[in-house]
Amino acid sequence: MFAWSLALLGSLINEYTSRRRILRELEDASMKAGDLTKVGRAEEAALILKGYKSPVQVMRALEELARSLEGGLFQLKFEKILQDAELSMAKALDPMRIGAKAGPILGLMGTLIPMGPALIGLSQGDIRALADNLVIAFATTVIGLVVGGICYGALIIKSRWYGQDLSDLEYVVEIIRGKVDEAT
Repeated sequence: MFAWSLALLGSLINEYTSRRRILRELEDASMKAGDLTKVGRAEEAALILKGYKSPVQVMRALEELARSLEGGLFQLKFEKILQDAELSMAKALDPMRIGAKAGPILGLMGTLIPMGPALIGLSQGDIRALADNLVIAFATTVIGLVVGGICYGALIIKSRWYGQDLSDLEYVVEIIRGKVDEAT
Protein backbone atom coordinates (compact mmCIF):
# COMPACT_ATOMS: atom_id res chain seq x y z
CA MET A 1 0.00 0.00 0.00
CA PHE A 2 2.90 2.33 0.66
CA ALA A 3 4.20 1.98 -2.89
CA TRP A 4 0.67 2.40 -4.25
CA SER A 5 0.18 5.59 -2.22
CA LEU A 6 3.44 7.00 -3.58
CA ALA A 7 2.25 6.19 -7.11
CA LEU A 8 -1.06 7.90 -6.25
CA LEU A 9 0.84 10.98 -5.13
CA GLY A 10 2.76 10.99 -8.41
CA SER A 11 -0.45 10.66 -10.44
CA LEU A 12 -2.01 13.50 -8.43
CA ILE A 13 0.92 15.76 -9.26
CA ASN A 14 0.73 14.71 -12.92
CA GLU A 15 -3.00 15.42 -13.07
CA TYR A 16 -2.48 18.79 -11.38
CA THR A 17 0.07 19.84 -13.98
CA SER A 18 -2.12 18.68 -16.87
CA ARG A 19 -5.51 19.94 -15.67
CA ARG A 20 -6.90 22.65 -17.87
CA ARG A 21 -10.05 24.55 -17.11
CA ILE A 22 -10.84 27.82 -18.83
CA LEU A 23 -14.50 28.57 -18.18
CA ARG A 24 -14.74 31.19 -20.93
CA GLU A 25 -13.62 28.66 -23.56
CA LEU A 26 -16.08 26.11 -22.23
CA GLU A 27 -18.91 28.65 -22.37
CA ASP A 28 -17.98 29.64 -25.92
CA ALA A 29 -17.82 26.02 -27.07
CA SER A 30 -21.17 25.29 -25.42
CA MET A 31 -22.84 28.35 -26.95
CA LYS A 32 -21.53 27.48 -30.43
CA ALA A 33 -22.63 23.86 -30.03
CA GLY A 34 -26.06 24.98 -28.85
CA ASP A 35 -26.47 27.43 -31.72
CA LEU A 36 -25.43 24.82 -34.28
CA THR A 37 -27.77 22.24 -32.76
CA LYS A 38 -30.61 24.76 -32.83
CA VAL A 39 -30.24 25.18 -36.59
CA GLY A 40 -29.95 21.46 -37.26
CA ARG A 41 -26.17 21.19 -37.59
CA ALA A 42 -25.67 18.68 -34.79
CA GLU A 43 -22.62 17.04 -36.37
CA GLU A 44 -20.70 20.32 -36.33
CA ALA A 45 -21.88 20.96 -32.77
CA ALA A 46 -20.57 17.53 -31.79
CA LEU A 47 -17.16 18.32 -33.29
CA ILE A 48 -16.94 21.50 -31.22
CA LEU A 49 -17.71 19.62 -28.01
CA LYS A 50 -15.27 16.84 -28.87
CA GLY A 51 -12.58 19.41 -29.61
CA TYR A 52 -12.66 21.07 -26.19
CA LYS A 53 -9.60 19.97 -24.20
CA SER A 54 -10.46 19.26 -20.57
CA PRO A 55 -9.83 16.72 -17.81
CA VAL A 56 -10.36 13.09 -18.85
CA GLN A 57 -13.66 12.61 -17.02
CA VAL A 58 -15.09 15.79 -18.56
CA MET A 59 -13.86 14.86 -22.05
CA ARG A 60 -15.61 11.50 -21.83
CA ALA A 61 -18.87 13.15 -20.83
CA LEU A 62 -18.53 15.80 -23.57
CA GLU A 63 -17.95 13.05 -26.14
CA GLU A 64 -21.10 11.30 -24.93
CA LEU A 65 -23.01 14.60 -25.14
CA ALA A 66 -21.67 15.05 -28.67
CA ARG A 67 -22.86 11.57 -29.67
CA SER A 68 -26.30 12.33 -28.27
CA LEU A 69 -26.42 15.57 -30.29
CA GLU A 70 -25.52 13.68 -33.46
CA GLY A 71 -28.20 11.10 -32.79
CA GLY A 72 -30.84 13.70 -31.92
CA LEU A 73 -31.26 12.21 -28.45
CA PHE A 74 -29.81 15.07 -26.45
CA GLN A 75 -33.03 15.99 -24.67
CA LEU A 76 -33.50 12.39 -23.53
CA LYS A 77 -29.93 11.57 -22.56
CA PHE A 78 -28.52 14.65 -20.84
CA GLU A 79 -29.50 13.54 -17.33
CA LYS A 80 -28.17 10.03 -17.90
CA ILE A 81 -24.86 11.39 -19.17
CA LEU A 82 -24.46 13.59 -16.09
CA GLN A 83 -25.32 10.71 -13.76
CA ASP A 84 -22.84 8.42 -15.52
CA ALA A 85 -20.13 11.08 -15.21
CA GLU A 86 -20.87 11.45 -11.51
CA LEU A 87 -20.71 7.68 -10.98
CA SER A 88 -17.46 7.46 -12.92
CA MET A 89 -15.91 10.18 -10.78
CA ALA A 90 -17.12 8.54 -7.57
CA LYS A 91 -15.64 5.23 -8.73
CA ALA A 92 -12.29 6.93 -9.35
CA LEU A 93 -12.32 8.21 -5.75
CA ASP A 94 -13.10 4.82 -4.15
CA PRO A 95 -9.50 3.51 -4.00
CA MET A 96 -8.46 6.67 -2.16
CA ARG A 97 -11.29 6.25 0.34
CA ILE A 98 -10.20 2.67 0.94
CA GLY A 99 -6.54 3.68 1.28
CA ALA A 100 -7.35 6.48 3.73
CA LYS A 101 -9.04 3.96 6.01
CA ALA A 102 -7.09 0.76 5.36
CA GLY A 103 -3.61 2.34 5.68
CA PRO A 104 -3.95 3.24 9.36
CA ILE A 105 -5.77 -0.03 10.10
CA LEU A 106 -2.94 -2.06 8.59
CA GLY A 107 -0.42 0.14 10.39
CA LEU A 108 -2.12 -0.62 13.69
CA MET A 109 -2.13 -4.33 12.91
CA GLY A 110 1.57 -4.09 12.06
CA THR A 111 2.09 -2.48 15.45
CA LEU A 112 0.17 -5.00 17.49
CA ILE A 113 1.49 -8.17 15.86
CA PRO A 114 5.19 -7.65 16.78
CA MET A 115 4.25 -6.44 20.27
CA GLY A 116 3.66 -10.05 21.37
CA PRO A 117 7.20 -11.20 20.58
CA ALA A 118 8.54 -7.91 21.99
CA LEU A 119 6.81 -8.54 25.31
CA ILE A 120 8.07 -12.13 25.36
CA GLY A 121 11.58 -10.81 24.76
CA LEU A 122 11.14 -8.38 27.63
CA SER A 123 9.97 -11.13 29.99
CA GLN A 124 12.97 -13.28 29.05
CA GLY A 125 15.42 -10.40 29.39
CA ASP A 126 16.20 -10.41 25.64
CA ILE A 127 16.54 -6.68 25.05
CA ARG A 128 17.69 -7.22 21.45
CA ALA A 129 14.43 -9.05 20.52
CA LEU A 130 12.46 -6.34 22.32
CA ALA A 131 14.21 -3.57 20.39
CA ASP A 132 13.94 -5.32 17.01
CA ASN A 133 10.22 -5.94 17.42
CA LEU A 134 9.54 -2.40 18.66
CA VAL A 135 11.31 -0.96 15.61
CA ILE A 136 9.07 -3.05 13.34
CA ALA A 137 5.98 -2.09 15.34
CA PHE A 138 6.55 1.65 15.22
CA ALA A 139 7.76 1.67 11.61
CA THR A 140 4.56 -0.01 10.42
CA THR A 141 2.50 2.52 12.38
CA VAL A 142 4.28 5.42 10.69
CA ILE A 143 3.97 3.83 7.24
CA GLY A 144 0.25 3.17 7.79
CA LEU A 145 -0.31 6.78 8.82
CA VAL A 146 1.64 8.07 5.82
CA VAL A 147 -0.48 5.92 3.49
CA GLY A 148 -3.67 7.19 5.14
CA GLY A 149 -2.49 10.80 4.97
CA ILE A 150 -1.54 10.63 1.29
CA CYS A 151 -4.82 8.94 0.37
CA TYR A 152 -6.89 11.36 2.42
CA GLY A 153 -5.14 14.39 0.92
CA ALA A 154 -5.56 13.04 -2.62
CA LEU A 155 -9.23 12.28 -1.88
CA ILE A 156 -9.91 15.85 -0.73
CA ILE A 157 -8.14 17.41 -3.71
CA LYS A 158 -9.69 15.14 -6.34
CA SER A 159 -13.14 15.46 -4.77
CA ARG A 160 -12.91 19.21 -5.19
CA TRP A 161 -11.68 18.86 -8.78
CA TYR A 162 -14.41 16.39 -9.69
CA GLY A 163 -17.07 18.53 -8.05
CA GLN A 164 -15.96 21.45 -10.23
CA ASP A 165 -15.93 19.20 -13.29
CA LEU A 166 -19.51 18.09 -12.60
CA SER A 167 -20.57 21.68 -12.15
CA ASP A 168 -18.98 22.54 -15.50
CA LEU A 169 -20.75 19.63 -17.21
CA GLU A 170 -24.11 20.69 -15.78
CA TYR A 171 -23.42 24.20 -17.03
CA VAL A 172 -22.65 22.92 -20.53
CA VAL A 173 -25.84 20.86 -20.57
CA GLU A 174 -27.93 23.84 -19.44
CA ILE A 175 -26.42 26.12 -22.08
CA ILE A 176 -27.06 23.64 -24.88
CA ARG A 177 -30.47 22.75 -23.53
CA GLY A 178 -31.43 26.43 -23.39
CA LYS A 179 -30.34 26.95 -26.97
CA VAL A 180 -32.20 23.86 -28.18
CA ASP A 181 -35.33 24.88 -26.25
CA GLU A 182 -35.23 28.31 -27.93
CA ALA A 183 -35.62 26.57 -31.27
CA THR A 184 -38.82 24.80 -30.19
